[in-house]
Amino acid sequence: MIISTALGLLALVIGLVIGWPVLVLLSIVFTAVQLVMVVARSAVAHNDAKVAERIAAKQARHNRPEDPA
Repeated sequence: MIISTALGLLALVIGLVIGWPVLVLLSIVFTAVQLVMVVARSAVAHNDAKVAERIAAKQARHNRPEDPA
């Protein structure tokens, strides 16, 4: 995903150098979408880790042996 973002930025630079406004516009849109996807993937991974911690804590509380006293 990072490689495709880099390719989008490269196409943006090439479009600016050559002077093709359509390529520049498409590159901007593509790069923005790729960056949003990278941020979303990071947020999902962070959320998954937090949920896994909560589930592990609940299981630990549930599986804890009761005090016989």
